Amino acid sequence: MKKIIGLIAALGLTASVYANENTGCGLGSLVIKNQNTVVLQVLAATTNGTSGSQTFGITSGTSNCDKPSNFVSNDKLNKFVAENMDELALDISAGHGETLQTVAKLMNVENTDAFSAKLQANFSNIYSNQDVTSANVIDSIAKYM
Repeated sequence: MKKIIGLIAALGLTASVYANENTGCGLGSLVIKNQNTVVLQVLAATTNGTSGSQTFGITSGTSNCDKPSNFVSNDKLNKFVAENMDELALDISAGHGETLQTVAKLMNVENTDAFSAKLQANFSNIYSNQDVTSANVIDSIAKYM
């Protein structure tokens, strides 16, 4: 019995150290401000999950959530790569080009020369087959950032 009480106390202390880190943002973080116990964190997480407020908060930057700075850029990147798959393949294989520079800009790459060289060296991993999708290409490129 003493071990169980000790475990519960340890969980309570751990929860107080990580308050709001476990439950994140959303309605639960607004309603239950002091999440210093496991029970309060579970209630906050449940509130977030049942209300859908955490997802909305992330996309809108409300409910104690930070809106991702690259939200629009990712949409532009997805569209650009989908529309320029062949040109991008040529630029990556050459290690330079306008299409590759645009992708670097949309991905907020600072050192474009190193980025281009790394992609060129890994071309066969990025364009692994002729049926590769733009989403696969973007995921592969992101690995080499």
